[in-house]
Amino acid sequence: MPDVLRLARAVLSLALAWGLTACEAEPQRYEFSVQPVGGPRGWPVWIEELTFDHSWGTPAGNSSAGFEHRPPRPGAVSILPHPMPAPTSVQARWFSYRTQTFYEIDLALPETDKLLRQWYRDYPASRYLHYLVAGFSGKGEVIVWWRAWCRDCGNDRSQDFHAPIIESAFAEEVEGDPSTFRSQTERRVEEGVIPSPW
Repeated sequence: MPDVLRLARAVLSLALAWGLTACEAEPQRYEFSVQPVGGPRGWPVWIEELTFDHSWGTPAGNSSAGFEHRPPRPGAVSILPHPMPAPTSVQARWFSYRTQTFYEIDLALPETDKLLRQWYRDYPASRYLHYLVAGFSGKGEVIVWWRAWCRDCGNDRSQDFHAPIIESAFAEEVEGDPSTFRSQTERRVEEGVIPSPW
């Protein structure tokens, strides 16, 4: 009987150790939204694809301003349905109306989990809304910032937080059919947003 007891204890210890290791391996998850920006003003873009870690994405679409400011000024918000691990990379494909050019990038994000752990300690989700701001310019440049917006600060925005994750990166020009965006481009030319690219 003592051998059976020792075996049961060993199995229980192994299961407990495996369970703790499995829990440690599970990445921390964070509540945040994604805010795509474009521009600068006069350089509108259409963001066709915006994904993170090659596994999850958010809608983006038209974006025409916000990129030119530091910190960037976000417009639209893509609310994520549930908390996500800190993203380690961003993938995007977009079209510049002004140059009739398609761009793509697959960009590694450095130490995001370490950064997010610190920022969520300093700016707790109970008081702050957190955002990943991803900017795509009509000139092929990319920026990635983090933003924490104070929920209960009223008009006092001095307690908000902004920090760059990627200050500047450049995408590659890629193949694509600009005629897909002909009517949208013509509309922007007629409105005086961009000069005629033809």
